[in-house]
Amino acid sequence: MSKVEPDLPTFVKESVDKTAQELGFTHGRCVVSFEAGSKCDGLVGEIHQATITEGDRSETLFCKIPPLDPIRREQFNSMKLFEREVTLYCDVLPAMFKFQREKGISEEEGFFNVPKCYATHLNLTSEESLILMENLRIKNFGTCNKLQPIDYDHARLLMIHLGRFHGLSLAMKDQQPDLFEKFKLPDVLLPSIQANPMLVEMFISSLDNAISLLDAEDQEAISKMEALKTNYMEIAESCLSGKNAEPYAVLNHGDCWVNNIMYRYKDGQPHELMLIDWQLARYVSPALDILYFLLCCTDEAFREKYHDEMLQIYHSSMVNLLDRLGSDGTELFPFSALQDQLKRFGQFVIIMGAFDIPILCTDPAEMPAALDGDLSEVFATSPEAQQRYAGRMLGVMRDAIRYGYL
Repeated sequence: MSKVEPDLPTFVKESVDKTAQELGFTHGRCVVSFEAGSKCDGLVGEIHQATITEGDRSETLFCKIPPLDPIRREQFNSMKLFEREVTLYCDVLPAMFKFQREKGISEEEGFFNVPKCYATHLNLTSEESLILMENLRIKNFGTCNKLQPIDYDHARLLMIHLGRFHGLSLAMKDQQPDLFEKFKLPDVLLPSIQANPMLVEMFISSLDNAISLLDAEDQEAISKMEALKTNYMEIAESCLSGKNAEPYAVLNHGDCWVNNIMYRYKDGQPHELMLIDWQLARYVSPALDILYFLLCCTDEAFREKYHDEMLQIYHSSMVNLLDRLGSDGTELFPFSALQDQLKRFGQFVIIMGAFDIPILCTDPAEMPAALDGDLSEVFATSPEAQQRYAGRMLGVMRDAIRYGYL
């Protein structure tokens, strides 16, 4: 965090002041200070730390807001994405937590793995939004090194909780269909891409870069990737339709990669996790979350050993929670249906992987202070990053063919 206090809009300061009083601080006596996070915390938002102090008591909160730069805010359709995340924190997730508690599911048994949200603010007209959350870092949660592929213990824990999260959707759809109907949220990512010619070109460039890694003898992979590039927008539209995934569509996190998973450790092993950044949550095939994590956050060597086991862990976790919630897990989502969903919708993850793996392979120290212009010229530019990218992306393309996703 920077030592220079940022010049933040009035609505941010007012929201933090109000939350301070709700936390028991005295208005007029407590002191609120802000520290700026990196501009690269997220492409569509900024993170600032708010510290509230009164006497010996102090609380630190994370304050997430759209980019203060109006050009960047428009470039990534930030307000639409913030609107989605506010909906998740205010309406969707609380209803999902309530449903579990009413069924007698404890926090250790179900899915409650989301940071506490103290306040939200949304004004689309004035382009103001804020999400004020607990600071998970002071509770010893942290993210993994994105430059390193996820290992078995971290992946296993994610698959357990992802299975529970998706299973919760199926249980509510089964038992409370009227309530769950309003949680069938349409995708917000693709419209943002389609409305931005620069992003459209970046996706094409990212697929070209991936294809350029293939050798002349990789004719099958080249042919499949060229076909994917030619029809990538139509493929994305099809994969992002919840109707196309029925009756197995679930609420997805939508951005389930290493940057959005925070772990806490016990005896040196990952023991708990939290999923953060819910701006891309959407009602689609469960395959999208599963494969986005497995293909983008692990490597080829890991998948050779554990790909099938990870799917079994995910499915067992889902079925177990479904049964405990009072639905028939095996009937609602048999393992054969999972396999079919992965093959039907896996192409979308190849498209996203081509775009996102360069980001994962770029050392934060190599990032510029501002993200302007063509981002394809920003990520994976150093020789080290290029080497990481080539290894990871080639593995994704080979495994996509091996497992029938491409």
